[in-house]
Amino acid sequence: MKPAFNRLTLGLKRYLGLSSRKSVADLQKERERMKLMDVQRRIGMYLRGLWGREFVIKPREVKFSTLHGSHPFVEDDAIHLPEAYYELTRNGDLHFTGLQFYRAASAHAAAHLVYSRKRSASDALAPWQKASISTIEDARVEALAIRRFPGLKKLWAAQHMATPAHHQTADDYLDRLARALLDDAYVDDDPWISKGRTLFKAADTLENDGIARDIGMALAHELREKKVDFSPGPGAHRAAYRDDNRLLWESAKPAAEEEQIAPTTFFESKILSIWEFARFGYGEKRKSAITFYDAEFLFADDKPLTDEAAETATELESDEDLDKLSALLSKKTASEASSPETYQYSEWNFRSQNETESWVTLREMNAAPGDLQIVDNIIAQNNHLLSRMKVLLNAIRYGGVHRVRKLEEGDEIDINAAIRSQIDIRLGMQPDPRIMMRTVRKTRDISVLLLLDLSQSTNEKVLGQEHTVLELTQQVCVLFSDAIETVGDPLAIHGFCSESRHNVEYYRLKDFDQPYDDVPKAKIAGMTGQRATRMGAAIRHATYHLNKQHSRKKLLILITDGAPDDVDVRGEEYLRWDTKKAVEGAGRSGINTFCISLDPRADRYVSRIFGARNYMVVDHVSCLPEKMLMLYAGLTR
Repeated sequence: MKPAFNRLTLGLKRYLGLSSRKSVADLQKERERMKLMDVQRRIGMYLRGLWGREFVIKPREVKFSTLHGSHPFVEDDAIHLPEAYYELTRNGDLHFTGLQFYRAASAHAAAHLVYSRKRSASDALAPWQKASISTIEDARVEALAIRRFPGLKKLWAAQHMATPAHHQTADDYLDRLARALLDDAYVDDDPWISKGRTLFKAADTLENDGIARDIGMALAHELREKKVDFSPGPGAHRAAYRDDNRLLWESAKPAAEEEQIAPTTFFESKILSIWEFARFGYGEKRKSAITFYDAEFLFADDKPLTDEAAETATELESDEDLDKLSALLSKKTASEASSPETYQYSEWNFRSQNETESWVTLREMNAAPGDLQIVDNIIAQNNHLLSRMKVLLNAIRYGGVHRVRKLEEGDEIDINAAIRSQIDIRLGMQPDPRIMMRTVRKTRDISVLLLLDLSQSTNEKVLGQEHTVLELTQQVCVLFSDAIETVGDPLAIHGFCSESRHNVEYYRLKDFDQPYDDVPKAKIAGMTGQRATRMGAAIRHATYHLNKQHSRKKLLILITDGAPDDVDVRGEEYLRWDTKKAVEGAGRSGINTFCISLDPRADRYVSRIFGARNYMVVDHVSCLPEKMLMLYAGLTR
């Protein structure tokens, strides 16, 4: 037993002392590995520099048991890259670094997100056909990307290693075809490869998504006639940077967000007292085993025809009748296209201390455009203020740098941490190994949604001034939107009003991805004040839109002139508690909510809703645009 133990001990000492070949090889292998966490920020900047847009990059676990486990993929508009890439050597010389692998893989996946706009049904195609179409689509998006950035061709072509000597499987032929379509200098005399090159070069325009399907279907038939083995998945000689093309295919299952016509197995009813009914009471809930469908769907055939429909339902005897039918169908289609999108939201009852699901109906309405001269007048009258706002925003555009301390691996030694560790060593205590630090440049990654109260009370004049609250809100939107173009932060401007829980209207005056041109300006100029203020539902819907943004920081700024209120609610506490719960829900989603109130009496309730540090009551409303900008600079710093 003792000789065996001594032998193991000697082997361990040699391994840890780098005296054995295996230890040196393992250390060299670890040194040559490039981790995604070390280059993820650089890759993001690389893609932003190429395409001028942000891409979401996520790591995926590398599975060494299978080759395709380490291939990237694109899913849900996000690029998933392996956690690590190893350097590629040929004949002892370095051929491709890990960083070059990441650049090639991310650029290829980004090209798919930019150019592969159409998905095909995967269940309708055979694996041979899917593999051929995927290869042609890879070549198509790369050719379009190379037109804009010719240097990508050298980056991608260097990773293709398939040669005419590889002809055992169908994957070998597909890998050779991929190289032939990318690299004009590659020589391959196989008739199938030559036909693929000819068809690809003869394509009228590469912008057409259908080219990949047409060429791929033509080549798949001949590839199958070669009688070679085919196994779905990446081939042994496939370029490591290419993804698995799952982005190109959609399954036959319905999308989760797609509304399905299905029975509701239980009908939920409530037994309410008179007092409960008058005050949104919540009596005992009972469920009945009643299956029901959409009444409009069930009884569509039983509806009486209108005069116009009855006239078109008769036998068509002339071209005039056909014209009438076409006009009626066009009118119906137009009315259906302009119908508002409807959402259902829950609401909090502070008396029963629970939420009622699907209690509020919110509709996204089309904002009516106004006179652009209103916007031009606001800019002309506040040109000096707009200049000061732009100077301030330009000063916060570059966030400078900050030091990240307490790191085990970093750029430089943190002297204070090193001294503390040395003191612990001399005291016989366990030292903290985190003695490094790294200097990181601050970058702005924030999305802002400006939510406006467009209730009837905004038509009242501001105390002591000639303009109304609505006109002041318009002024804030115009100056703030114009000034924020300086920093380029994504900005959305939405408004809301309500008339009972059945009718909450929501207006999207400007969206995050929408340029600040005449379209949003006209919508801001056409704002009107009407109805009441059901604030909780509007905040929940604004949270829904902010959650779609991929920014690190999200900010919701609410401008209102009063407390939450609606026509079907008695008392003050009900909607205030519901708004508080909506703000808490936004906070759980990582959204910072801030309220700017123009109500002089807001101090007694606004802090309870939004928090002690998340509101501002503006006493002198004439200074609102400048105060709001200072607030924005502080919140986004």
